[in-house]
Amino acid sequence: MTPPPRPLASARQTPSVPLRRPPLRRRKARLWARPCTVPRFWRMIDDGEKRPALPPPHLFDLWITILASRSIPYLLAGRGNKLRLYVPALLERQARSELEAVLAESRKPRPAYVEPPTHNNAHWVLALLLLLILWHGVRMHWGFLAHLPGLPDLPPEEWSRLGSLDVFRVRVLGEWYRCVTALTLHADSQHLFGNVLFGAPFLILLCRRVGLGLGIFLILLAGTFGNALNALYRPAGHISLGFSTALFGTVGVLSGFMALQGWGTRTQSDTGKLSWRRGILLLAAGTGILAMLGTEGDNTDYAAHLFGLLSGFIVGGAASWISRRTGLPSRGTNALLGLCAAGLLVSCWRLAL
Repeated sequence: MTPPPRPLASARQTPSVPLRRPPLRRRKARLWARPCTVPRFWRMIDDGEKRPALPPPHLFDLWITILASRSIPYLLAGRGNKLRLYVPALLERQARSELEAVLAESRKPRPAYVEPPTHNNAHWVLALLLLLILWHGVRMHWGFLAHLPGLPDLPPEEWSRLGSLDVFRVRVLGEWYRCVTALTLHADSQHLFGNVLFGAPFLILLCRRVGLGLGIFLILLAGTFGNALNALYRPAGHISLGFSTALFGTVGVLSGFMALQGWGTRTQSDTGKLSWRRGILLLAAGTGILAMLGTEGDNTDYAAHLFGLLSGFIVGGAASWISRRTGLPSRGTNALLGLCAAGLLVSCWRLAL
């Protein structure tokens, strides 16, 4: 006999518990996918440089040129920031080594600019400027300088008449020696000391770089050419004198010499460009000084200053070109050039007297 069934218990209301779902795995977004056109066993390569951004497109052109020159097959896939370069797996090591070699070649340090040897001759330059002051004292009859043996006793106006740059006498009578003698004359003491104070730093810099004899020779040459161009430019009644043409010629010589120094050598891309920038910067500074000081006053011959600056640049460039092929002149050659400059001055004044 079977026991009677138990009565069913009343269903209790149980609170619903939410089911815990397993955490979702965050999938990383794939920024780049291998193109289907690339063979399976080809490898993506670069030059091994760690860059904060992707290589620029023009760099891929360089890599393609390198691989093509080495006969390495390549495949360039993608566009924009998805551009990639692929090579066969067997040639991956060779391709990477070629790209890394080019990268290492571009990282080679550039040769430093080597300054040419300098000459410690500032005291000699100041001594020459002192001679220029004493020569002005001879003309103006300063004390014991009034009557020196061997020199004619002439009034200051006569000295100026005999040696100044008289355009009529230069162009019509052929007295071209006045282009030299006019450099040693000054209208008054203010004119003289202004030229000395302005020109002393540039004279010292030039003679420190090229030597005393060559520096004085180039300054005299630049001043003479500047006066000659001024005589051709000015009307027949123009008269000028002063050392300021040679001083602006000094700025031109220094800038021309520095601009062309090292240009055309094996290190043209480094030393030549640096010296060119320095020379042009110095020429621009000379032009600025010419604009500020070289055009002041009613009696200022601005054309002579400008022609002196341009003549100096040409003379300095020619001297740099010659010295680059023959080397800077030796001590004996420097002394000989200095004597030539002094002889030219004496000869021109003998013609004037």
